[in-house]
Amino acid sequence: MKIGIIGSGNMGRSIGVRFAHLGHDVFFGARRPEQSAKAAALAGNGARHGTNDEAAAFGDVLVWTMRQPDPEAVLRRPAVLDGRVVIDLNNRNYDQEVKSGAWFADSIAETLQNNAPRARVVKALNTIAMEAFDTSPERLTDAGAQTFLAGDSPEAKEEVARLVGDLGFEAVDLGSGPAAFRAAEALGDVIRLLMIDGRRGGRAHLVLKTLPAPDLDTIGAREASNYG
Repeated sequence: MKIGIIGSGNMGRSIGVRFAHLGHDVFFGARRPEQSAKAAALAGNGARHGTNDEAAAFGDVLVWTMRQPDPEAVLRRPAVLDGRVVIDLNNRNYDQEVKSGAWFADSIAETLQNNAPRARVVKALNTIAMEAFDTSPERLTDAGAQTFLAGDSPEAKEEVARLVGDLGFEAVDLGSGPAAFRAAEALGDVIRLLMIDGRRGGRAHLVLKTLPAPDLDTIGAREASNYG
């Protein structure tokens, strides 16, 4: 798979290195050439580097690591996103937004999708700390690692699910539309509260579990209600 990394900071570098080591064809983009060059050198395996525009033109799948949700502020030719799968893994500013309780406002992912309506934006990996990308897929799979997906294109989500599966994460689909995008980003806020204020660090992880079937037969069946 040809993967373009838009922004080669901590997360862009980490996920790009892992995809390169897994055999994907990776192009690191950045505003500063030395940053993308450093990431490509670390990745090896034929990884290339250049500008964000070059990375966007290269990838069939793009990893959008810029908190800026307006492609016109990042790319010279935003139309390059048309038809491409764009993985948004960003979260809100922790100190300025999360800690003030600004949850469930317009999400970065839905704003990016609105600004690039012909792209196929999928929210994913925003509950994952960069340290997890330095863990083997086998160990992550054995630990039951998961990431939550949100997006309006089922085909794009299937493609992203395969890619995150390569990394060792099971994909949990939250659905489509603004509620799904906002819920996915809110989970990113929750995990960072646990990591930072809860002092659990970068190995903290959110996982969906299914409880055992009821076996006591003591409380009766669920009655109909208007609460859904």
